[in-house]
Amino acid sequence: MILNRYFLKTIFSYTATISLIFVLIIVSSRSIQYLEQASRGEINPEIVFSVVLLRLPEFLELILPLSFFLSIVLTLGRLRSDGEFVIMEQNGFSLVKVYSLLLIPASLISILLIYFSLILSPSLDQKVKDLLEVKTLEDSFNALTPGEFHKLDDSYLLFAQGRQENFLSDIFLVERKSNSKDKKVLVAKKFMAPLPESSDLIFQSGFSYSEGENNQLISVGFRSMLLAGDRDLFAKDNSFSKQKDFSGSLIWSCSISLMVLITMFLALPMSQNLPRKGRYSKVLPSLLIFSIYAGLLLTFRGEEVINLTYLIFLHLFFLIVAFYLNYRMFLGGKI
Repeated sequence: MILNRYFLKTIFSYTATISLIFVLIIVSSRSIQYLEQASRGEINPEIVFSVVLLRLPEFLELILPLSFFLSIVLTLGRLRSDGEFVIMEQNGFSLVKVYSLLLIPASLISILLIYFSLILSPSLDQKVKDLLEVKTLEDSFNALTPGEFHKLDDSYLLFAQGRQENFLSDIFLVERKSNSKDKKVLVAKKFMAPLPESSDLIFQSGFSYSEGENNQLISVGFRSMLLAGDRDLFAKDNSFSKQKDFSGSLIWSCSISLMVLITMFLALPMSQNLPRKGRYSKVLPSLLIFSIYAGLLLTFRGEEVINLTYLIFLHLFFLIVAFYLNYRMFLGGKI
């Protein structure tokens, strides 16, 4: 009983530690990516931390299987290299005993993954999508860089020479609708920051020229251009791809849960290290095998129509490999 607790405690400890390391790495890289988007004015900087936190369950869908797989390899590798596993074998730690103990964390992780992929992740993805789509004209105005041309949706092209606290100076704005031959050019001294909850673009001191069937030149003393409620004039498309239907999510959750069980059978023979070899000698080959398995599985995640036959053959192939390695290990008389 004490050995069982010791073994499971080591497995859970390695799984938690490896998961934490990978979470920190992914959170850091994602934060940098979102901060770059915020610096370009594509998203609001205030929502970066919230978006990363809301996407944690999605990250854990692959981090947990990898962490559990590596925890088995590292735990058994350490026990073998330190000679502890010899004593555990003499106290009844057979192949069946090890797998029966490993089924406990494998079942817990599988239940968590099913909950994440079917219930938690879809709802959080919608919240992330809503956060990324919230963009005001004021945020967009603050992101405009002087001295550069900015394409504002498909109709406007804007250039500003300089920037003051609440306005851009020396403005050149071209408006041309995609379905019209008319072109409007506006030149102004100032482009004022939009007021909160307002759909007005305010220009001051300049002139507007309309080119088309009715050419006209209009002097601009103070002009307010109403956007008719179109508050996402400067916004770029940050929306995520459409959510998969429930059947697709169910197939994915079943696939990653099955991957947890199959990689568990792969990890035990992969953890066998040769005499006078270090405890970490099998980590790299194990990572390679897991990466191939997970990479092939991930190719189907974003597909609208999932090829079930291919998925079944993929899992079956790695299951056969796992049984073959376990059979060789059993014939060798070692766990």
